[in-house]
Amino acid sequence: MADQSGGSSGATGTRAPGGPGYGVQPPAGYGYGAPLPSGKATAPMVLGILGPVLIPIVLPIIALRLGVSARRMADRGEGGGRGQTTAGMVMGIVGIAFAALGVLVATAQAIAFV
Repeated sequence: MADQSGGSSGATGTRAPGGPGYGVQPPAGYGYGAPLPSGKATAPMVLGILGPVLIPIVLPIIALRLGVSARRMADRGEGGGRGQTTAGMVMGIVGIAFAALGVLVATAQAIAFV
Protein backbone atom coordinates (compact mmCIF):
# COMPACT_ATOMS: atom_id res chain seq x y z
CA MET A 1 0.00 0.00 0.00
CA ALA A 2 1.30 3.47 -0.86
CA ASP A 3 1.92 5.99 1.92
CA GLN A 4 0.43 9.48 1.99
CA SER A 5 3.50 11.16 0.50
CA GLY A 6 2.85 9.49 -2.84
CA GLY A 7 5.79 7.05 -2.80
CA SER A 8 5.65 3.30 -2.48
CA SER A 9 8.37 2.78 0.11
CA GLY A 10 6.39 0.08 1.88
CA ALA A 11 6.53 1.77 5.28
CA THR A 12 3.23 3.38 6.08
CA GLY A 13 3.12 6.84 7.64
CA THR A 14 6.56 7.98 6.52
CA ARG A 15 6.78 11.36 4.92
CA ALA A 16 9.25 13.21 2.80
CA PRO A 17 11.59 15.68 4.53
CA GLY A 18 9.90 19.01 5.01
CA GLY A 19 6.48 17.54 5.59
CA PRO A 20 3.47 17.59 3.35
CA GLY A 21 3.01 20.59 1.15
CA TYR A 22 6.69 21.46 1.03
CA GLY A 23 7.11 24.13 -1.63
CA VAL A 24 3.38 24.77 -1.90
CA GLN A 25 2.02 28.20 -1.04
CA PRO A 26 -0.37 28.44 1.91
CA PRO A 27 -4.07 28.97 1.24
CA ALA A 28 -5.30 32.47 0.47
CA GLY A 29 -5.61 34.68 3.51
CA TYR A 30 -3.02 32.82 5.54
CA GLY A 31 -0.05 34.97 6.49
CA TYR A 32 -0.55 37.54 3.77
CA GLY A 33 -2.32 40.87 3.72
CA ALA A 34 -2.07 44.18 5.46
CA PRO A 35 0.28 44.44 8.42
CA LEU A 36 -1.24 44.62 11.87
CA PRO A 37 -1.73 48.05 13.39
CA SER A 38 1.09 49.26 15.55
CA GLY A 39 0.79 50.97 18.91
CA LYS A 40 1.77 54.20 17.22
CA ALA A 41 -1.35 53.90 15.04
CA THR A 42 -3.65 53.01 17.93
CA ALA A 43 -2.50 55.81 20.25
CA PRO A 44 -3.86 58.70 18.10
CA MET A 45 -7.26 57.04 17.94
CA VAL A 46 -7.43 56.53 21.70
CA LEU A 47 -6.14 60.04 22.46
CA GLY A 48 -8.49 61.54 19.87
CA ILE A 49 -11.48 59.85 21.48
CA LEU A 50 -10.49 60.68 25.06
CA GLY A 51 -9.18 64.16 24.28
CA PRO A 52 -12.42 66.18 24.23
CA VAL A 53 -13.55 64.47 27.44
CA LEU A 54 -10.43 64.44 29.64
CA ILE A 55 -8.00 67.19 28.68
CA PRO A 56 -9.59 69.13 25.80
CA ILE A 57 -6.63 71.26 24.76
CA VAL A 58 -3.60 68.98 25.17
CA LEU A 59 -4.72 65.48 24.13
CA PRO A 60 -6.21 66.41 20.72
CA ILE A 61 -2.96 68.17 19.77
CA ILE A 62 -0.95 65.09 20.77
CA ALA A 63 -3.39 62.88 18.84
CA LEU A 64 -2.96 64.97 15.72
CA ARG A 65 0.84 64.96 15.97
CA LEU A 66 1.01 61.21 16.57
CA GLY A 67 -1.50 60.65 13.75
CA VAL A 68 0.65 62.48 11.24
CA SER A 69 3.71 60.53 12.33
CA ALA A 70 1.92 57.16 12.24
CA ARG A 71 0.41 57.89 8.83
CA ARG A 72 3.85 58.62 7.39
CA MET A 73 5.08 55.39 8.91
CA ALA A 74 2.16 53.45 7.36
CA ASP A 75 2.78 55.07 3.98
CA ARG A 76 6.40 53.87 4.08
CA GLY A 77 5.14 50.35 4.80
CA GLU A 78 6.65 50.17 8.29
CA GLY A 79 3.35 49.39 9.98
CA GLY A 80 -0.37 49.11 9.52
CA GLY A 81 -3.33 50.84 11.06
CA ARG A 82 -3.87 53.58 8.52
CA GLY A 83 -7.61 53.66 9.31
CA GLN A 84 -7.00 53.98 13.03
CA THR A 85 -4.52 56.74 12.33
CA THR A 86 -7.03 58.61 10.19
CA ALA A 87 -9.70 58.26 12.87
CA GLY A 88 -7.29 59.63 15.47
CA MET A 89 -6.36 62.57 13.28
CA VAL A 90 -10.00 63.44 12.59
CA MET A 91 -10.89 63.19 16.28
CA GLY A 92 -7.85 65.34 17.11
CA ILE A 93 -9.01 68.03 14.68
CA VAL A 94 -12.55 67.87 16.09
CA GLY A 95 -11.17 68.09 19.64
CA ILE A 96 -9.03 71.11 18.76
CA ALA A 97 -12.05 72.79 17.13
CA PHE A 98 -14.20 72.15 20.23
CA ALA A 99 -11.45 73.49 22.52
CA ALA A 100 -11.07 76.62 20.38
CA LEU A 101 -14.85 77.10 20.36
CA GLY A 102 -14.92 76.72 24.15
CA VAL A 103 -12.19 79.31 24.60
CA LEU A 104 -13.99 81.66 22.21
CA VAL A 105 -17.33 81.30 24.03
CA ALA A 106 -15.69 81.71 27.46
CA THR A 107 -13.91 84.85 26.26
CA ALA A 108 -17.12 86.30 24.79
CA GLN A 109 -18.98 85.66 28.04
CA ALA A 110 -16.20 87.23 30.09
CA ILE A 111 -16.27 90.35 27.91
CA ALA A 112 -20.08 90.53 28.13
CA PHE A 113 -20.04 90.49 31.94
CA VAL A 114 -17.55 93.35 32.24
